[in-house]
Amino acid sequence: MVTATDTAGEAAKELRALVREFGVKEIRPRVRELEEAGEFPHDLYRQMGELGFFGCCFPEQVGGTDAGYQALAVVAEELAWAYPPLSAAMNLQAATVPLTIANWGSAELVQEYVPGLIAGRLLGCNAMTEPDGGSDLLGAMRTRAVRDGDDYVITGSKMWITNANVADVAVVYAKTDPELGHRGVSAFVVPTDAPGFSTSRVPCRVLGKLMPTNEVILNEVRVPAANLLGEEGEGFKVAMSAMDYGRLSVAARSVGLAQACLDASVEYANQREAFGQRIGSFQMVKKQIADMACEVSAARALVQDAAVRYDGGIIPTRESSIAKYYAGEVCNRAAQATAEIFGGYAFSDELPISTYLNYAKLWQTGEGSANIQAVLIADDALGWKSMDRHRRPSKPEVRA
Repeated sequence: MVTATDTAGEAAKELRALVREFGVKEIRPRVRELEEAGEFPHDLYRQMGELGFFGCCFPEQVGGTDAGYQALAVVAEELAWAYPPLSAAMNLQAATVPLTIANWGSAELVQEYVPGLIAGRLLGCNAMTEPDGGSDLLGAMRTRAVRDGDDYVITGSKMWITNANVADVAVVYAKTDPELGHRGVSAFVVPTDAPGFSTSRVPCRVLGKLMPTNEVILNEVRVPAANLLGEEGEGFKVAMSAMDYGRLSVAARSVGLAQACLDASVEYANQREAFGQRIGSFQMVKKQIADMACEVSAARALVQDAAVRYDGGIIPTRESSIAKYYAGEVCNRAAQATAEIFGGYAFSDELPISTYLNYAKLWQTGEGSANIQAVLIADDALGWKSMDRHRRPSKPEVRA
């Protein structure tokens, strides 16, 4: 007898095979060409959108596939396996930007932006972090939004904003009442062609050219009051919900990158010879590969557990944070072990090992740094502050 679980498992296998094939045929063969050209791969984003990679968590009425969060995690993992920079799309096109608009925006905003974002026709960015913000990104926020009739006028700057230079729309956070701290933050949908919105690339050689990061300047950018997400002063809630979705995606991407490290290490250990034997026969290399194999499986299980809970209808802040923290640690250990197995070849531009090292470290920071996650997890375990105290539905109530 075929059960619902069996059916879901078969669907996940088919989806994983589809994304893996796309990565092998469409991404990996073009990596060097794309990096050397330094041009943003608009065509790949559109292809991924057309294949439904970005629409997993959205209903068909806005162009989604309604496949759910387990599907999103599979796609994010496989895209990171193919090439880490391109998997950023699973945050910006499939999670943090469109889900935030779907959850908090008006029906008009949803129809204007969500279908285009998940189809890859429009590109989004999440403009939250500021030059002095860091982990205190909302409390230290200096960007202001002042009500002026039927509009808000936004002035300030953002830093480390992925894809801002190619984005069509940004979710921007600004203080509408500076006296209230994080309770005075509001969130807005801002078209990037609005007068006063400008970007400049932040040089990050170690990250390559396919995941551009930027400074954003907002010089009296005027947006309609209808572009407010939620109510005025609800920006903290909006930001936290965006981070919850983002953590699942980053955790899955970390698993995919760790799997890429494991696969590369196994292949190399079976080919490379030293002292008259394959290096896979050395006990130290065996130990490193065994650790990677075990830890990747454990991290994947944590991600899948969180995704199942999302599909159950509630955002599992605790489980997604644990998955993100542990997967990030595993990813870093895998990348370091892979570099040690490859030795001097790890630094060759012919191989992706240095890219794996750089992105493994980056993803420990994105959607909440490893140190912050550890503090939150420990406070929850100690009974001092529950991570699930603000439980929210995980499925967007799309207003069409």
